[in-house]
Amino acid sequence: MSLSLWLILAYFLVLVPLSIRAKKASLNDDAEDHYLASRSLGFFVLFLTLYATAFSGNTLVGFTGQAYLNGFHWVLTVGFWAGIVTSFHFLVPKLRPISVQHQFVTPGDWIRFRFQKDRTVLLLRRALAICLCLTLANFLFAQLKAAGEIMATITDEAIPYKSGVVLFALVILLYDSIGGLRAVAWTDVFQGMMMFIGSIFLIVWMIENSGGLTALGDGVSRLRPESMIVPDSSDQLRWLSIMLLGSLSIVVYPQTLQRVFASIDTKTLNKSLAALGVIGLFTNLVVLLVGWCAISLFAHTEIPNVDQVMPMLLEQWAASGSWNAFAAAIVLVAVLAAIMSTADSVLLSLISMLRHDIPEHSERQGLRRDYIIAVVVMGVITLCALNRDITLWRLIVIKLELLVQCFPAFVIALHLPKIRSGAVLCGLITGVVIVFTAITLGMKELWGINIGLIALAANLLVLTLVFMIQSRTSGLPDSETRL
Repeated sequence: MSLSLWLILAYFLVLVPLSIRAKKASLNDDAEDHYLASRSLGFFVLFLTLYATAFSGNTLVGFTGQAYLNGFHWVLTVGFWAGIVTSFHFLVPKLRPISVQHQFVTPGDWIRFRFQKDRTVLLLRRALAICLCLTLANFLFAQLKAAGEIMATITDEAIPYKSGVVLFALVILLYDSIGGLRAVAWTDVFQGMMMFIGSIFLIVWMIENSGGLTALGDGVSRLRPESMIVPDSSDQLRWLSIMLLGSLSIVVYPQTLQRVFASIDTKTLNKSLAALGVIGLFTNLVVLLVGWCAISLFAHTEIPNVDQVMPMLLEQWAASGSWNAFAAAIVLVAVLAAIMSTADSVLLSLISMLRHDIPEHSERQGLRRDYIIAVVVMGVITLCALNRDITLWRLIVIKLELLVQCFPAFVIALHLPKIRSGAVLCGLITGVVIVFTAITLGMKELWGINIGLIALAANLLVLTLVFMIQSRTSGLPDSETRL
């Protein structure tokens, strides 16, 4: 058995005892403890669980492939990350105190509170929950796919893609169900540290292997000269739309919102987000350098699927010496940690919403049904993930296009207290219909603007029109909810 497989096995064996210990630390057998760890996450745990959750298999595998494909042009991911960090400031400072005061557990609890006097609040909550659940299912699918690709590549298909997907699904389901968010957060601490250590190993090797940053840059310029050209106005618009799409959508990720609810206090949350911004830029730099380094390494190699760039690079690194084999194995475990730390958070949030946001009434006590739903959901998504054809980057874009349609229900409704649920619901339906129509027709953009932002513009337009009609017909005083 290779060193990489031994380390992966050891990594799995560490996760299970942590989950059992987290279960023993549980205070109650209820939703607040299982999904929010009784709102007890301090700075160190909260920061690392945010980091481990934010950088997923999509980022480390999918973004690396895009950097390899696009060369220097993929520097847009730096702006992508900066926009995400900025967007948190429009949500966290105001939502966090409300969530503590009213004991929010899931995103649907915000909708219950915000539109509590509106007759359409149940329809809006269910529509949002379905939309968010579809997004999370996509996200979990992508993580399992990334894990399968890595296992198949590093073992030269000794562990086939499908077997890798099933193995990871079982491990994630096991410790997610045992310990809830506390187990997820504790394992994320270990996974986040592995990611950081692996990133340092990787960046040192890349610089040494490329002969320094100057030589690396010269190699990209020679092999991808088109990436040196200043993008024209249409490409710049396309870049801007992608950055804006990510900035507005990722801030309303259910697993991110639940981290906001779970922090021990607002000061700790703010410090964790600030630290996340710094380490996030560093990790984005590593992703860029990996992709650029692969351009020179695989200049004469045909790569049918760019998602295989990171596994192929690790495989070549490991073959260059015993020390490099160890370092490459550490990086491999770090990549798998990124995948698992995101997948476990996504599964936990997905089950919490299916169980507590779609039903008319939320039962906070007892978790037996939650466990059954987790098994069924993971089984269905695992079967879907056995399809190997779609690329991770396309999955990311589809997910963000759908997720951004939920932005008005959280951020707009948070800052404009006169907006009612009917207006938000009409806008949401409009945006989602446009996104699914575009996916069906194979449309990715219009006039260089991502179709998700086109759908969001229509979403906001319909929301505004319905709001104006409601204002004229009812005057709002009976249904307005003060924050």
